[in-house]
Amino acid sequence: MTRTRNTQASLSDRPLVPADRVDGGALDEASRRAWTEAMTVRPFGDGYLVDCEGGTEYVSLAPSDCSCPESADDARCEHVRRVAIEINLGRVPPPAERTVPCRGCDRQVAVSAADSPPALCAECHLEPGDVVVDAEADEETPLLVVSEPGRPADVVALPDDDRTVASYPGNDGYPPDEPVVEAVYPQAVSTRRDPQRYLFPLARLRRPERGRGRPPERGDEPGGDGESGRADG
Repeated sequence: MTRTRNTQASLSDRPLVPADRVDGGALDEASRRAWTEAMTVRPFGDGYLVDCEGGTEYVSLAPSDCSCPESADDARCEHVRRVAIEINLGRVPPPAERTVPCRGCDRQVAVSAADSPPALCAECHLEPGDVVVDAEADEETPLLVVSEPGRPADVVALPDDDRTVASYPGNDGYPPDEPVVEAVYPQAVSTRRDPQRYLFPLARLRRPERGRGRPPERGDEPGGDGESGRADG
């Protein structure tokens, strides 16, 4: 999608919540101390790195363990407690998730560790039924998304064509590994036949500005250089 790229700080760099507001003020004294200590929590592999005054400690939550000396005597050392609080507040992802840059805007987004689809934040992600416009066309004619962002444009081949979506004319200005989205022109939807589907790099599509554009007349389907690539309907 066409969007401004803005790098967002780590989830754990958000302003600290006052101790008396964490979990409704229900923290025990040990957890309260862990929360007020100067620490930064970062996801790392299957665990977390906790940067603190004494250095950096590695915390694992399955089972709870920490690389600090205190962990041998207390499975709930201040570092483990701090990680648990950060997870409960949504400042870092839980163990089954990981934090990665959004494929569209570089914001940090938490995704399942087992996920293979492109990591996208809620603003950049497209779902079937979303209305978008083609940045290479008039930016007014609506398109209806019929598939979520999928494989990279440089590996998706056009039907009956030797070219990939990335190599199709008009797409050379977009990253070759941009996720591909399928869309149709709503005016071409008919009960008599399946609409022609078009393949677009995600960055080529954007949500229409409010109040812009008009629904085209039925049968007035754009073509020519504004098309990204056809897929079988």
